[in-house]
Amino acid sequence: MYLLEVLSGPLDGKTWSFDQEIVIGRDDAVATACLALDRYVSRRHAVVRSAGDGLMLCDLESRNGTRLDGIAVHGDVQLAAGTPFVVGRTVLRVTRT
Repeated sequence: MYLLEVLSGPLDGKTWSFDQEIVIGRDDAVATACLALDRYVSRRHAVVRSAGDGLMLCDLESRNGTRLDGIAVHGDVQLAAGTPFVVGRTVLRVTRT
């Protein structure tokens, strides 16, 4: 089980738990982790998936992109638990529970 946490942004401190996958976006009809207050987040912005013993982060062709270590995410990239990443103007991280 994993925990997605907002480290900075309009929803600072907000968390969501997930097992296999979590969709991050601005529209709660299509995103499990809804960041409605960040106007730089797309309806369906990014997804984090468990993959074996690790995690994968994928940008869903969002308008403003997803960044990991300051680099734009294209396709699936490996995401180490606890590593911050940016969606819109919101900083997030995933940890194991």
